[in-house]
Amino acid sequence: MAVLTKMPNEAIISTFKGVIDFYLWKGIPCCRKWPRWQRRQPYPEEKANQDAFAYINKAYINLPTYIKDQWTHMAEGTPLTAKDLFVRAYMSGIDY
Repeated sequence: MAVLTKMPNEAIISTFKGVIDFYLWKGIPCCRKWPRWQRRQPYPEEKANQDAFAYINKAYINLPTYIKDQWTHMAEGTPLTAKDLFVRAYMSGIDY
């Protein structure tokens, strides 16, 4: 972080977009290297959960209409949609 005496004009800020980030911190003009987001590898349990979630969301699309209608009927009176209930049932089970 570098402290500036004043904020540069809009043309300078636009020129350095993606390279330098200009901002105010507690009213003090500052700049820093443009922040970078680095993708991380998920933990094994997290990856397994992501894979299961992706699988069941794709599976719902291919369900026959009469089965989707049954899930819709089961979801009536709850704040959940049929798909929400279907995914929840697969991921963690349903208690009746």
